[in-house]
Amino acid sequence: MVVNGMSAYRRDGEFSNSALVVAVRPEDLEGDDSLAGVRFQQHWERTAFVAGGRSYRPPAENLLSFLGRGEGGIRSTCRPQVCEADLAQTLPPFVGEGLRRALPQFERRMRGFVTAEATLIGIESRTSAPLRILRGDDGESISHPGLYPMGEGAGYAGGIMSAALDGLKMAEKIVSQINDRSRC
Repeated sequence: MVVNGMSAYRRDGEFSNSALVVAVRPEDLEGDDSLAGVRFQQHWERTAFVAGGRSYRPPAENLLSFLGRGEGGIRSTCRPQVCEADLAQTLPPFVGEGLRRALPQFERRMRGFVTAEATLIGIESRTSAPLRILRGDDGESISHPGLYPMGEGAGYAGGIMSAALDGLKMAEKIVSQINDRSRC
């Protein structure tokens, strides 16, 4: 079970469509092989599936309940409908702790962010690739000449804007290489 913040709405509804992201570092993974990140994702996605009642309903929790500050209802337009669950059970402990530390900071900067009306739905475990296709200084794949890995899927970006910028940077490198070759 994994959710995605994508929305076909015009951003004019009563619910926000956003994500709270906590960094996962190599030392947070079990093992140091190239697929440790994939196994990490699989474990927590399986945990979320179980928490959602094994029904492909994403687990959800009221924000105040998640913070240990009370209770509130669960409201969502997510389809299929959500399943109320303890999100602490669906997240690595360091992620849950990171969110609990960050949310009061959000509230200090944006009054009303922490509210009984907010629902957290999880987990979104694919904000960036769990592996990286290595490339040289020229942008070309180290192992596959002629391939120019870039953006989220190759492990060089974590969102739409950073993927676009990485693509632009790589396009400039490729054009520069083509121009250098044509001068010879």
